[in-house]
Amino acid sequence: MGIVSTEIGENCDMAAGTSLRRSVYHQLEAERPDRKGLSLTNWTILFLILFSLALYTAETEREIQFEEGGIFWFLNVFVLLSFGAEFVLRLFAVGVDERFQGWSGLSKYARSNWPMMAIDFLAFAPELILLAVGLSPPSLLRALRVARLFKIARYFPAFKLVINALRSCVNELLAALAVAVVLWYVASVLLYLAEGDAQPEGFGSITRAMWWSVVTLTTVGYGDVYPVTALGKVMAGFIAILGIGAVAMPSGILAGAFIEKLREKSRPTSTDSTG
Repeated sequence: MGIVSTEIGENCDMAAGTSLRRSVYHQLEAERPDRKGLSLTNWTILFLILFSLALYTAETEREIQFEEGGIFWFLNVFVLLSFGAEFVLRLFAVGVDERFQGWSGLSKYARSNWPMMAIDFLAFAPELILLAVGLSPPSLLRALRVARLFKIARYFPAFKLVINALRSCVNELLAALAVAVVLWYVASVLLYLAEGDAQPEGFGSITRAMWWSVVTLTTVGYGDVYPVTALGKVMAGFIAILGIGAVAMPSGILAGAFIEKLREKSRPTSTDSTG
């Protein structure tokens, strides 16, 4: 009888744990077919993201005092603890899926979702660890708060659409980048040969000519350095025209990938067509 009671108690505890885990999962998961819009927890996290970024922006103002123990310091600690709690609860909630139960399941989840997990971790852990040991985080480490901005991608499908488009054309983008780098170097060499003697300050070496090449190929054209010889002007004209293509190439690749992802999203599934 005692064994039966123990088993019933264990089953009740497991059911209660599963129910709690499912409730946490429902609150944290942004996209759910049985719910339109975001949960209250999702909106709270979104508010904390934007509030923390506003706090970081204000912190860079010298007129505003952010001394340790002040109100702004406590607000930052509160935000760090909130994101830490969110990170732990997400790890707890993934156990709803049978694939991610136990330590091996958590490891599998981390491998399959490492980009967002890395962003969630960087959003609080490095700075919180230093504060816990009594150290003041340096400016470079505090800049990791910007990683919180990428957490917004979890709550808006448009961000995921852009990320999926980038993933689908990463090889094409790398090829375009390689072409741009080659063009940048060749342009620097040509302008060094054409303008090196006439303008040693701006084109006296390939490395110096690289500054002109990058602002020309990106169509920025600051105008602080420019060719003065006839040959240099002719080369600069061709390079400027090629720069338009170099900038337009990745733009076209991204636009094509984005349109393709939009078509895939709007394309009816097999179940919809049969139904």
